[in-house]
Amino acid sequence: MNGLITTIIQQLPSIFDFIRQEHAQQHPGEPPLTDDDVKAALAAAVASSIAKDDQWLAAHPEPPA
Repeated sequence: MNGLITTIIQQLPSIFDFIRQEHAQQHPGEPPLTDDDVKAALAAAVASSIAKDDQWLAAHPEPPA
């Protein structure tokens, strides 16, 4: 496993805590987020970013060598 992934995995608890705190401040009337809520939101954000990247790459192919 590369070092960046190891670092991300080690920092996930603090990342989840940060997301929960920010959400609670921005949406004080809503129930607190669960780990599953945060995981689902992060997965959706990553999937959306990858889809946008794939669309851009398809619209801008590398020129032939």
